[in-house]
Amino acid sequence: MRGIATGALSAGIPHAEAAGLLVDAAADAEVVFVLDDLDRLRGSAPAGEVIGSVVRHGPQSMRLILISRRPLGASVLSPSLGAELARLVDGDLRFTVEEARVALQGLGRSGDDAPAAVEATGGWVIGVMFDAWRSADHVVGTSGGADGLGGYLSAHILGELEADDREFLISTSVLEEVTAESALALGIDDAAGRLASLRSAPIPAQWSPDPSALRCHSRFREYLRGLLDQRGDMAVRELRTAYGKLLARKGFHEEAVEELLAAGALTDALTSARHAIVGVTGRLDFAVADRWIATLSPVVPVGDVGFAEAQLMLAIARDDQHEGTRIADELSALGRREQLAAASERAAALMAWCYVLAGRIDDARAVLDAAPAGPDVNVVRYSLALVDPGDGPSRPEPTGGLLDGMLYGIDYFCGRLGGLTEDPRSPWTRVAMGTGRMGALRATGRTTEALQLYEAARPGGFFGGVVDAIIGPDVLLDAGRVNEARAALARAGKFIQANGSPILTGLHHIVAAKLALRADRDAANATEILAQIDRAGAGAYSLISELAQTWRGFAALIEDHDDVALSSLRLAVAGMQAGHRILELPTAAVYLAEAEWRAGNQEAADCAADIALHASRQQGSNHVLLQALADFPAVVARRIDAEPHADSTWHGIGRALAAQGVAVGIRIPTAIELVEFGGTAIILNGQEVRPSLAKCYELLSFLAARNGVPATRDELLDALFDARADESARSYLRKTIIGVRRLLRTDALSVGDDGRVGLSPEVRLASESVRLEQDLASAARLQGSELISATEDALAPLQRGEYFPGVASAWTDDRRQHLAEAATTARAAAADAAYATDQYPHAQRLAEAVLVSDPLREATWRTLMRVRGAVGDYDGVITTYAQCEKALRAAGITPAPSTRSLLNQLRR
Repeated sequence: MRGIATGALSAGIPHAEAAGLLVDAAADAEVVFVLDDLDRLRGSAPAGEVIGSVVRHGPQSMRLILISRRPLGASVLSPSLGAELARLVDGDLRFTVEEARVALQGLGRSGDDAPAAVEATGGWVIGVMFDAWRSADHVVGTSGGADGLGGYLSAHILGELEADDREFLISTSVLEEVTAESALALGIDDAAGRLASLRSAPIPAQWSPDPSALRCHSRFREYLRGLLDQRGDMAVRELRTAYGKLLARKGFHEEAVEELLAAGALTDALTSARHAIVGVTGRLDFAVADRWIATLSPVVPVGDVGFAEAQLMLAIARDDQHEGTRIADELSALGRREQLAAASERAAALMAWCYVLAGRIDDARAVLDAAPAGPDVNVVRYSLALVDPGDGPSRPEPTGGLLDGMLYGIDYFCGRLGGLTEDPRSPWTRVAMGTGRMGALRATGRTTEALQLYEAARPGGFFGGVVDAIIGPDVLLDAGRVNEARAALARAGKFIQANGSPILTGLHHIVAAKLALRADRDAANATEILAQIDRAGAGAYSLISELAQTWRGFAALIEDHDDVALSSLRLAVAGMQAGHRILELPTAAVYLAEAEWRAGNQEAADCAADIALHASRQQGSNHVLLQALADFPAVVARRIDAEPHADSTWHGIGRALAAQGVAVGIRIPTAIELVEFGGTAIILNGQEVRPSLAKCYELLSFLAARNGVPATRDELLDALFDARADESARSYLRKTIIGVRRLLRTDALSVGDDGRVGLSPEVRLASESVRLEQDLASAARLQGSELISATEDALAPLQRGEYFPGVASAWTDDRRQHLAEAATTARAAAADAAYATDQYPHAQRLAEAVLVSDPLREATWRTLMRVRGAVGDYDGVITTYAQCEKALRAAGITPAPSTRSLLNQLRR
């Protein structure tokens, strides 16, 4: 449950809804939720809404305890509680005689007084505990409920104290804990004497030693504060001012500000606010920061650098760079802008960011140049990658600080999408990252998650203008909610007009043009929208220019203005590649591939398509690529047609596009990969599928080994069923063929009129064993180190285990033996090559592996003897010969004369 409420509040969700989410998260746990002192919230409608939400949304497993000295209102208690609601009132809480006896004995008093105490107080706990029943003034039977508490405290607590002690308690009621030091700070001279006097007084308070400290019971202190308020505003203000100054001296500046503001001591409050306000804004408590700034405005000097950082943070969070640039310009007019930039790296970064959004790049650079180096300044320098042509500064690492949210936003517009799903470390980053994360989820095809983030974003919340103006319409368009996308764009038009940022204005127009093209195929409208970018001056920024050229090129392709399309798209792709701004590079490159093909540049068209594919790999998703290919599916058809193998990446892209209902315009072969070593698996178009019968694996492997030559039923029965031709075997074969057909397309496996079974020409079946044979044949054509490397690469699948493990049939056994012999022969050749190239340890390892599988390979024994001799292991030469002789003797033969001759030659 940790972080649920904080995360909800950070996302702009109202407090009442956040409380509901918190208790709802406890549905699977047995929780007791206690809310005490609810009477202190009397008259607070927002607090009532929060508590009411807790009551309404509390799961069945939760036990909710509400404690108040006043009746709870209807806004808190839900009618749906019904019989589940149990009430405890004063009468239920009264001491019985036995309970009073135990309580009095616990205080060291006589339990014999319990009946009289209960009779005198009506069982009122406070009265029993504080001996109220002993007073002659007590009215027998008075329960001492909430209405009688003040009278009781006045008569039986304060009334029994000396006047100085009574005044001391009232004056120090502003303090949560009263010590001699804190009381002196309030202007009370005899503080130590008063504490000593009160130590023995029967008051509802707790005492702490060393130093002596008094903490009044919360209800008692509340009563004392009420008496303090009766002294008049001036007296109360003096005490609160003194208390605020005490808090400030102890470093509790936030609490000091609240006390000093309440006392009207604005100048003193300003001093503490300068210390505390950055922390307040850092935890996203903008309402408090706003209230402080508004209240302190009469005493805040013009161009005050202490408040500037917090004001800048508020401006950025609310998409109001106008206010941010106003603050920076005000400081500049007073000659303090560079002073603040030099003193505070964060303030410098915030001012520079506002200038960037305002299109005042020179001012942004001036502020950055005046600032010390640091992570926040590096983020803003990184943002210039969206503005400047070519490759900008390298991406700084996230720090968990305030500017991380901006870092992630820049990542999104640059197309660096991978890190946007990581959990941010600070609340500020979590809020600021929301827009970039929403966009990244959309751009990677996680539309449902992006839509959930969009719908959870509150209108008018932090960065809400950017969401509606730029990110949201893209999300809605991908979700097929075109009318809502149009409404979001229209709604954001007012924000864009008021905001005035040329960069945000340009991005808003880009999204509007994209919607006109993708949803309506309205090239004329899109072209007019894009023309507004140049009129607004946003076309001077690289990111905006490249995106505008992309959609201008698409519009030109729709209208068959091929020359315009070609020039626009070449500029877009070149700029995106140079600046590493790849968010829409798959889109621009696909459109360029179409434009190049129309211009007769087939090689350039293929190159552009490959650029699009590479960019999508960098993004970690094919979503943007597939969207662009859906606009021009002929691009993928042409790339597929040029690929020699059916398992190419472009074939996979084409299948994904066809699965979305896009007519690709070319028949895409079915690609089957058969895993055969160490286990069996069928990989169909990149996904593992499981047949209903295990024999389906053997059937496909048998057909793969025939290299496309169909097999007769008799050949299949001989191979797969050990030459059985009975009805049971024939029935099993029919079921196996049906199983393969169900696994693939119906026409992927055909049975001819002559009963021959074969795969359709449009099926590309690749098996590990056939590839092993092909790779070993290719390796045998090589020499030296290349032969060794190629052989070991080819044999790598054997490391996972044997061919078709656990399967026993005549054909499988023969196939397994054939592959083992081929592997042994290849290793033997590699061992000879390793010896010839002086790679003796390698040669020894390969030769020993050969002899483990085939100890009768006398030529390999000779190779191993040569290796032993080459490294000076002459005893090893003799041992190896003896092992050879023993292995051959077991087969009834003796070593060849050449082997004996080699022994004599190598012995020293």
